[in-house]
Amino acid sequence: MSILITMKDRLLASSFFNKSLNSTSIIALCVMFMVIFDNDAFWSSLFSVIDLSDPGMYLFVFACFAFIFSVTFVFLAVFGIGRAFKPLLALVIILASFTSYYMDAYGTVFDRGMVLSVVETNVYEAFDLFSLDLLLHVTLFGVFPSLLLFTVHRKQKTFLKEFYSRLTSSFLIVSIAAISVFASYKDFTFVFRENRHVSFFVNPVYPLRAVYRYTAKKIQGSDQQFLTVFEDAHRVKPQTSEKNILIMVVGETARAKSFHLNGYGRNTTPELEKHDVLSFKNVSSCGTATGISIPCIFSDLSHDDFDVNDAKNRQGLLDALSIAGIQVLWRENNPDCKGVCDRIKTHEVADIYIPALCKKGICYDEVLFNGLHQYIRTLNKDAVIVLHLQGSHGPAYFRRYPERFRQFLPECNRVAVQDCTDEEIVNAYDNSILYTDYFLARVINYLKAAPETKNSALFYVSDHGESLGENGLYLHGLPYSMAPEEQTHVPMIAWFSEGFSENKNLDISCLKMKEDDEFSHDNIIHSLLGLMDVGAVLYDKDLDMFASCRQVDNAP
Repeated sequence: MSILITMKDRLLASSFFNKSLNSTSIIALCVMFMVIFDNDAFWSSLFSVIDLSDPGMYLFVFACFAFIFSVTFVFLAVFGIGRAFKPLLALVIILASFTSYYMDAYGTVFDRGMVLSVVETNVYEAFDLFSLDLLLHVTLFGVFPSLLLFTVHRKQKTFLKEFYSRLTSSFLIVSIAAISVFASYKDFTFVFRENRHVSFFVNPVYPLRAVYRYTAKKIQGSDQQFLTVFEDAHRVKPQTSEKNILIMVVGETARAKSFHLNGYGRNTTPELEKHDVLSFKNVSSCGTATGISIPCIFSDLSHDDFDVNDAKNRQGLLDALSIAGIQVLWRENNPDCKGVCDRIKTHEVADIYIPALCKKGICYDEVLFNGLHQYIRTLNKDAVIVLHLQGSHGPAYFRRYPERFRQFLPECNRVAVQDCTDEEIVNAYDNSILYTDYFLARVINYLKAAPETKNSALFYVSDHGESLGENGLYLHGLPYSMAPEEQTHVPMIAWFSEGFSENKNLDISCLKMKEDDEFSHDNIIHSLLGLMDVGAVLYDKDLDMFASCRQVDNAP
């Protein structure tokens, strides 16, 4: 503590920090710092797509610098007023240091979807994202500059003089930016039209834009009327004396290419391969982040028309099943269901918690079996049970599986996966897939063995995939338009008992022929409504992946 006080006293005693600066100069220095030190991802991405041997490119680079500088300067000049002046500048600097770390280290893009993910992240997920590298980066490029900012004396002006100073400074800076952009207009339009992804790394402009868009959508969504679009849901076949049970497992961050069932070189699915499962190999996710994909999976809105606020303000798959008289349960081993289970009976992590399977608030997925058998025994009608996994959620893949599943070694056992070798990252991730394989096989083994589950089925799908360092990208959450296949190509697996297949008139050999067909999250709601004999106006038989393989067409 005494060292910090001594450093502060020396800073304050220095000739520079004894000088007074006007607001526009302070803003300009802060912006200059962020443009230079917090935009490594942007500059690296930009320089990779332009030819600096062309002298004209230097004017283009200056135009980019001027544009980022002007936008950030105007934002801070408009909102940094009164007592909020220095706190706002410090907040933006610290936030820019956070976003720059994840942009540089993981290739993360902070669009509206990523802001949604950040807002919905709980303390345990946030802990997984914390590392010493992050602490050092934010201290050096966020905290320390902010402390320096508060040591600078600010010249006080009257309101009119301050307004005039900021207005003229903003006009001058914007004019310079406009002239430089106009001078290199052809390069500007060509580079960013052909390489749109480069603009996603502009910091703090793009993250601030994303926060604005998220906030605007959130406010707009709060005024939306809730739509009861599945009020007409009904059973097209009466309940039989033998109940039908469908267990839907929603995976987390599993990518299709890491499943041996789908042709992966390593045997990451040895347990599932002991069963006659269907593995649909060409399935696309609706989004690249849980906050988008989970609501989309259970919504009738297609990927092209999907909006999170719209989905949360209308009934979905679980509502339709419940209205039709099917018992529905959601069991959670993830932070939350993203609004999908709000109107459905839910077992939270606290309800199924087993100390031996949990550590620091995060549980292995096996905890979802706690009390499941007893619940199923009490059922007296058809039921759908959703199990929401931790799965392969990164970057702490090594925390997703017990010791006995550490098969592929050496593994990456740290949060800062970018500091691990490619082999270590893949090993840790593959171990998590191995554990998911065990979990799914255990569900099937239970459904096969229990007398009360004679007519039963398993349906598994992941919410999105994951980048493991390919092309310098890690984790997930990139805008869909630029996301690599690793983040959008997901596994989807189904298993049906003989009793369930007979009851639903399913031709398994027909379904086997569909394993290589193209499907997406858009097919899920219609396929599960069809499997459970639920009819509704919004049901689309053409999107029901099982409908054409029913020997007797009883599709809703």
